[in-house]
Amino acid sequence: MVRLASRRSSPNRRQRRRYAKVWCGLVPILGAHYSARYLRPVWAQIKEMGMQHVLDLDGLDLGVLRSGEPSGEAVLRAMLGLAREALNQLRARSAQPMAALGRVRGTGRGVSFGQLVQRLETDRPIELVSPFEGSADVAGAVWRPDSSGYEALAKLQWGAWATDLPMHAHEHSDRFIIVLSGRGYFHVTGQYLERFDGSAVRTVPARERDVFLFTRDVVHTFSTQDSPMVLLSCQLPYLSFDDPKQYTLPGVRWTAATHQDRLPTVGCDPAWTVLTRRSH
Repeated sequence: MVRLASRRSSPNRRQRRRYAKVWCGLVPILGAHYSARYLRPVWAQIKEMGMQHVLDLDGLDLGVLRSGEPSGEAVLRAMLGLAREALNQLRARSAQPMAALGRVRGTGRGVSFGQLVQRLETDRPIELVSPFEGSADVAGAVWRPDSSGYEALAKLQWGAWATDLPMHAHEHSDRFIIVLSGRGYFHVTGQYLERFDGSAVRTVPARERDVFLFTRDVVHTFSTQDSPMVLLSCQLPYLSFDDPKQYTLPGVRWTAATHQDRLPTVGCDPAWTVLTRRSH
């Protein structure tokens, strides 16, 4: 079985206080709004999520392996179904634009996410075309299910040193993006599109099998440095690359080429998956 890794958190009182401090520390990073007007919605969301700074999106797996050797079409439908369920769960947590990071992986021996994608590419070959969203360093193409035009899976290939794609938002579509290969960076902010000023952009490393899940209106972009990167982007709903509604740029132009990260460091993710725990 291939599924998204689930991360759980059941904080006690001491943990809730610590999470509250974490969230307060993230407010200027994610929102750059210091007034009580903007802090109140943040605290409301903290209360709604039970003081958790990690999400438990459960039951997310590609069920195609249960029926033997899947076809490329079955893999495509399964990936879009996985994206649909993940986004439904994310939207159930908050009505506001939201982004989250997870991972996709096999849960045992003899299964491989990479092999499933290879089956899709063998059965349904596509030719990548550039530029993508105005960047000549990015090429893309889409797979669409045979009987549905509502959703699509895009393959996006980023060359090395692709740093010119500006921060933007998809106002009419949600995203479920898997890093298929390579490495790069995801840049994201909690600022609204119309208020974006480039002062609160967070940079998150994007590594193989990472999954970036975000609802429409989240301002974001990707970039690479010395390594290329391939993304699989589930787009719900699908808008053609040349559709004017595909993406919207804020008034302030922000690219990775012209901005440096603030105080980069090396550390562990705050969310850990409990593998085993002895019960009394």
